[in-house]
Amino acid sequence: MTTMNKTLIVHSVNNVDDIPALERWFVRHHCPEVMAQEPWLTRYVMYRVMPPAKGMENLGFLNYRVHENLGLDVEGRRSLRGFLAMTPEPMEDAMTVAIANIPAEPTEDFFGKEMSHSDEAFIRFVTMFSYPEGISREDGEDWFLNVHAPEVCKLPGLLRFFSHKAYDKFYSPIPLDEDVPNFADFGEQGLFFHKWDRVSEMWFENNSAWTKAFVENKPSWTAPKWAAKEGYPFVTPLKDFVCTSILERPDQNMLKHYEGCVF
Repeated sequence: MTTMNKTLIVHSVNNVDDIPALERWFVRHHCPEVMAQEPWLTRYVMYRVMPPAKGMENLGFLNYRVHENLGLDVEGRRSLRGFLAMTPEPMEDAMTVAIANIPAEPTEDFFGKEMSHSDEAFIRFVTMFSYPEGISREDGEDWFLNVHAPEVCKLPGLLRFFSHKAYDKFYSPIPLDEDVPNFADFGEQGLFFHKWDRVSEMWFENNSAWTKAFVENKPSWTAPKWAAKEGYPFVTPLKDFVCTSILERPDQNMLKHYEGCVF
């Protein structure tokens, strides 16, 4: 059975004044070029990020856009030549980007699977999480599945909670080739080439409901022995943890509204 792959790409801007130029670049250049270089895509949508709930700001919150690409072949990558041919961003260092390759369907469905999307409105709190350097994935997964996930399920106001275990193999966001200079510059962001272990979603009615669950009624979390910091998310934000918040539906469907460019 073929496994559908999801590439989740979360963007954050350093300066909101760059957003108009980035929006134009995405729609006029980058997204059509991605579709031309990745013709196997079956879904390519974009979400605008919600303003962060009180308490999200210090958790490595990424504030701009979430792209969701679905395709049949996680091994498929656009050619090196194709990547180099893509139009660069309109300004340097405009965005911080975190990328995860995961199975399209959750590997674990912890809470609220009976919920219908028509039941009520909600926000989706999306997290990317990795176990700290030196911690085996086996030990990390034991804590996540047997300790952390059951505690998340007890959060007041939680509507839905599921998670994707990222692939064991690391898939670089771009082709890596020693003959191509400057690609290493992406590594200065720290996140672009980061290997994530878990991508999870928790749904709440709204920002206030999230804040009540995480801040106003602070949970009694059981931290792992290898915790890098006290309290949620137990690891260092913008290093081993990032998060964002989106609505239930995307605001743009690139495959429906735009055609890929022709080379």
